This record gives sequence, structure tokens and C-alpha cells, in this order.
Amino acid sequence: MSKNIVFNILYKQLKANHKLWLLVFILGIFNSCKNNMEEQIDVPPKVQVQTTHLSKGYLPDYIELTGKTIYLNKSSLAAPISGYVTNVTVRQGDEVLKDQLLFEMQTPEAFLMQKKDKESNVYGSVKIYAPEKGRLISLNVVNKGVYVDKGVIMSTLLATNDLKLQINLPFEYNRWFKMGKKCDVELPDNTYITAVLSKVLPQIDETSQTIKVLADINTKQFIPENMIVKVLLDKSDKHKGQILPKQCLQTDALMSQFWVMRLLNDSIAVRTFVEVGNQSHQQVEIISPIFELNDYFISEGAYGLGDTVLVEILKN
Repeated sequence: MSKNIVFNILYKQLKANHKLWLLVFILGIFNSCKNNMEEQIDVPPKVQVQTTHLSKGYLPDYIELTGKTIYLNKSSLAAPISGYVTNVTVRQGDEVLKDQLLFEMQTPEAFLMQKKDKESNVYGSVKIYAPEKGRLISLNVVNKGVYVDKGVIMSTLLATNDLKLQINLPFEYNRWFKMGKKCDVELPDNTYITAVLSKVLPQIDETSQTIKVLADINTKQFIPENMIVKVLLDKSDKHKGQILPKQCLQTDALMSQFWVMRLLNDSIAVRTFVEVGNQSHQQVEIISPIFELNDYFISEGAYGLGDTVLVEILKN
């Protein structure tokens, strides 16, 4: 029964009995209080959030491997004659150029004659040059006047242009190895350089069942030998997908379901379940559903929200 009909009936009865005026007054007050209470209950608070939008891009899927730096070309410089060292022009650790003078030697006879006749230059010497550009990692003769026998190793030279990365690749990942493929190398100081896969050695480690892969390192900085590094080999198909910042992604305790809070407009957000693909520390690929590029998602403030909530978007 509507309010108008009720009041019409009461009005007709008032003519017969003026005591009903009190009843009308009480009903009016009750109705007014009830409307005020409903207005207060029906206005839920808004959650303050920050938003972002998705982008189209490629998110790699890395295999994490272990590698070691090696120098394939090492030159051991031996004394060409038995005699005395008359000049040493380098120190251990020096970087030298090809054909740079390293040592000078004289035969015992020439050395003794030169010692007696210091002003004479007729006594010849044997000069030893660097066979190629590199770095001296060992120097067994550091002072002149030292006698050495023929064939004694005087120094060892690393050819710095022949630096390789030896990667231990599990055989089941062999299908992702391709000649010329690039990989990222993380050094112990958390910096990155690039390497290019170049060769597979024809042997496998019996214990770990890994094959040894060589890669060329592209860097101008000096890299020491036998340094253990982390190698990141991308095994994805490099397709473009939907990329969101990882803070947009929500999940349950078992990580069996994933969802994002998508904005319907500037004040309402709804829970949308998603299927995720490749992930990194900062980003996640959304496989389904397919969103619009102008869709916005809650990036901060989404934790613990229900299926549908009122939101207030904060300015960044």
C-alpha cells in the first residue's frame, strides 16, 4: 500500500477522531529518521589507488646457466739462448702490443766482454718481442743480469683478443643453442655484458651430463680468466604480448589463480582473472583475456580488494 493511500485513510479518520493526529505525527518522524539512516549506510568509502595501463612488447623467457671465462691463446715466451738477461722492459700484468720489446739477452761470452768494455757497442744481443697483443700474466725474470738456460719460460702472455666464455649447457637445452645467438652475461659485480654463441665442443661431462659451449664476449674491459659468471639464454619465441607492471598482479595463497583490478570508469574497479605468461622482476605477460590498450589497472592499493569496489584515483 502506498504512502498516499495510507495518509488519505488517516485523514478521513481524523475528521471522526482528532486523537489520530498524534499517530500521524509519530509516523512522519519515523519515516524521516529511516530515510536519513539509509542515506548514511548506502554511501561506501572509496579506496585510494594509483593506476597504470598495459603495453605491447616482448618479455624474454631466460634459462639461467653457469659459465667461466677462459683465454684460448696463451703464449709462453722461452729464452732463445743460454745467457744473461741484459734488459727487462715490462712488469707482470702489463698490457703489451704486438712486436713490443720485452727482453734483451747476451751470450755468456758477449756479456763478459761487454762488462769489461762498457763503452763498446760491438757485442751483440738477442731481443725478445711480444708475438701478439695481450697481457703478461706471469713474469719469471724481473731483473737484468740474471743467467737463464735456453728454453726456460721467461713470461706468459694472454692474447686479450681471444677471450671466450665456456658455458655448461644441459643437453636437454641443446635445441635452444644456435650459432650466432646472443646471450646476456651477468658478472659478479652485477653488471652485464653480451656474448655470442660460437662453438660446441664434442664432449659431454659424465657427471653433470652437460656439454661445453664457447661464446665470444663483446667487451672492451679487461676480464680475468676463470671468473664464474651467470649466463641468461632466451628460449622464448619473441612474440609481442600484453605487458603489465608486476605490482598489478594479484594471486591467492597457493598461487593457483591470478587476477588484476581493471577500471570500468574513473570510480569503479572490478576483479578480472587472467592467465599469465613470461615474467621478469618488474613485468608480467598477460596471455588472456585480451584487453584494450586504453584500459587502466590498479598498480598500487589493490591488495585485499573485493570483486567490485569504488576507487579514488590519486595523481602520480
